[in-house]
Amino acid sequence: MTDADRIELARRLFEEGWSGGKPESPLPFLTEDAVMRDILGHPEAMHGHEAIVAFFGPVAQALKVMPEEYFVNERGIALTWMAYIEILDESRGPENKGRFLCGEGMSRLEYRDGKVSLEVDYWKGPQGICDDWKAHLEARRAMSPEERGAVTGA
Repeated sequence: MTDADRIELARRLFEEGWSGGKPESPLPFLTEDAVMRDILGHPEAMHGHEAIVAFFGPVAQALKVMPEEYFVNERGIALTWMAYIEILDESRGPENKGRFLCGEGMSRLEYRDGKVSLEVDYWKGPQGICDDWKAHLEARRAMSPEERGAVTGA
């Protein structure tokens, strides 16, 4: 795979897969035996499509994970991203229903046979709440990398 291919597959995995709204949305971008670790939410490795869908399924409908920067080497790619989780109930207060938890993170991906075979996600969890995930993301994209690095994911 070329560096451009790695970046495009990572972009699609995050924008169409993890942000696709259905538990199965990421599967076309992952090898069947893909290994995934979410350091905060699931420290034990998940192996294969079934385990990944079981972990991801409960939040699939509410989640957007949008890439920001890519760092490529011969083994794979690392990317930074912003995650947005819609608050679908009043568990965070009635005033927050319909708003979005937001937080930044980073993932390391490795590839095999044109798909992602390993994903390790690093993040602390939500860092704030915003009203409009698209507006929040566009405001971050308008910043320089140095400016983004100086603010939290809130």
